[in-house]
Amino acid sequence: MTCRRSHLPDLSCRADIDVLVRRFYERALADAVLAPVFDVLAVVGLDEHLVVVADFWEQILFRTTRYDGAFIPVHRALHGHHGLTSARFERWLTLWTENVDALFAGANADRAKIKADAMARSLARSLGVGMS
Repeated sequence: MTCRRSHLPDLSCRADIDVLVRRFYERALADAVLAPVFDVLAVVGLDEHLVVVADFWEQILFRTTRYDGAFIPVHRALHGHHGLTSARFERWLTLWTENVDALFAGANADRAKIKADAMARSLARSLGVGMS
């Protein structure tokens, strides 16, 4: 029996995170379930937001200290405006996982999926939204 290796690289640097985040947002902005939540990006600016999100993921995956945001309050405000339902959390998680799997494979890619799952569930709980 041979061990099948993926031809995909692992997430290994900021440039990889930038690619992952941009690809995720391209899909999320076109997604019927998620797009309404991201309408605020028309005001904030997508490019500026992508930098902040990439800073966040770089900190999560590579323990940098670039991220200087307010994760919970921002999502609490989004929840108040749009209603972050369990369907939206599940869709976000599915889309994130699909994007990671399409672009990367390895320990850091696995960690990106595990951390996303834990974050989505924790955030949903803090907002009083159940996830399956």
